[in-house]
Amino acid sequence: MSRMFRQPRQRVIVVGCDARTKLLATGLAAVGKEVSLLKPAASASAQTASPQTKTPHGVRVVHSSRLGVVALERAGTKAASCLIAATGDDEVNLRLCREARDRFGIPLAIARLKLLEGVTNWARVNEGGMARMTWRETVRVIVGEAALSQSLSNLANVSDDEQIVDLEMQSPVFLGLKAADLPLGDCEVLAITRTGVPLADVGST
Repeated sequence: MSRMFRQPRQRVIVVGCDARTKLLATGLAAVGKEVSLLKPAASASAQTASPQTKTPHGVRVVHSSRLGVVALERAGTKAASCLIAATGDDEVNLRLCREARDRFGIPLAIARLKLLEGVTNWARVNEGGMARMTWRETVRVIVGEAALSQSLSNLANVSDDEQIVDLEMQSPVFLGLKAADLPLGDCEVLAITRTGVPLADVGST
């Protein structure tokens, strides 16, 4: 009977804490996904050093000094349908994906892999090995049947040779300006977050 009424897996676990993964976690939460953001020790200490940094809206943040089975359990693997391991270490990413599949039965495990010349690629880890994916395919398969929001669509269109960075804007010189008015040069604004809440209309904000 317990198997008949078992709740479907819905949580997405994102491992790593760079600007790309934070935007992904926030975007997934905004379309109704249950999201855990698993931060490695270095990211956790960086957050402690910056009191202005806020938890993304709708995302459960889990800090861990060691990325392994215990950290995955704390992030909610029993309720997870997907894990995306996106730390800066390929071996850690692959190990976490294999543990997620073999130990916890998570059906979708995706690892970030660094290739030559700094270009990043993504791979779905399965029983037969790995299947390479583009970043857009990665976002699409994680979202599943749900429609992509504007922010997730913008994020999916960013190639892996483009850099995504966080900027915290505190200078009064920016007061009264719209994002479209900022002297950004060749940069593009993907998302704006105010007091932890992502804003929908980026261009006119």
